[in-house]
Amino acid sequence: MNRSILVALLLFAGRAEVLDRIAVNVGKHVISEGDLLLDLGIAAFLDQKPVDASGDQKRKAADRLIDQYLLLQEASTSRQVLPTEADAQQLLDQVKAQYATETEYRAALTRYNVTEAQLSDHLLKGIRALRFTDLRFRPEVQLSDDDLHEYYDSMAAQWRRANPAQVPTFEASKDQIEKLLTDQRVTQALDRWLGTTRSETQILYKEAVFK
Repeated sequence: MNRSILVALLLFAGRAEVLDRIAVNVGKHVISEGDLLLDLGIAAFLDQKPVDASGDQKRKAADRLIDQYLLLQEASTSRQVLPTEADAQQLLDQVKAQYATETEYRAALTRYNVTEAQLSDHLLKGIRALRFTDLRFRPEVQLSDDDLHEYYDSMAAQWRRANPAQVPTFEASKDQIEKLLTDQRVTQALDRWLGTTRSETQILYKEAVFK
């Protein structure tokens, strides 16, 4: 190979490593620093806030992407019906509706260095992960009357402190209590599953990325 071409390739490879370093290895799956920055950029775009790419925030983005990857890997082996690109398009339309014009929407994407395809993919992965979590763990939740009354008592204490004159009865708030407690138990089941799955998966953080 011509020496000048070889030098150019080596220089390009060096720049690519700097621009998009490996941040985390999850088994054989790689999460790059670029993936972290994209996740932070899309989150900031959706919240309409400045991008925070500090080491601490990159670590949080890495943990989110690890959990999402593990969950979607599990989903890929299931027979559950998950959201499609059409479902993601509905969410994308809701995001676009927050802007007065298409031009403003496109300008915001450019400002956050995000493409519409990246945003759509982010939304699709998110709703698939949420849907699979619901399908996978909600059927496991079984609530007794004692569970509901205990949870009501804790909620009623909070309501009483906030506004003693407006504390609903157990019967009036039963549906709300059941939903809140079920959601809590689903989250706890997901956290346990992720803890176990993480412990069984080789996960290696490249600490230089998070400094």
